[in-house]
Amino acid sequence: MAARLDRSRGWIMKQALSAWLGQEEERERLTREALADVDASAVIDHAAVQAWADSLDTDKPLPVPY
Repeated sequence: MAARLDRSRGWIMKQALSAWLGQEEERERLTREALADVDASAVIDHAAVQAWADSLDTDKPLPVPY
């Protein structure tokens, strides 16, 4: 890849590591956001989600639960 892009292997590794760190930061942000929703009781009941999912292959699917 380094030869194809006419870049050093170090540059390739730096780009890959930078991208990975960005993904990990986003994952941590989303996890914190989800945990804040749980703490605020802003969650959807599992049974409601399951009933909605089960209804998707019927003639009258349920509305998306909120």
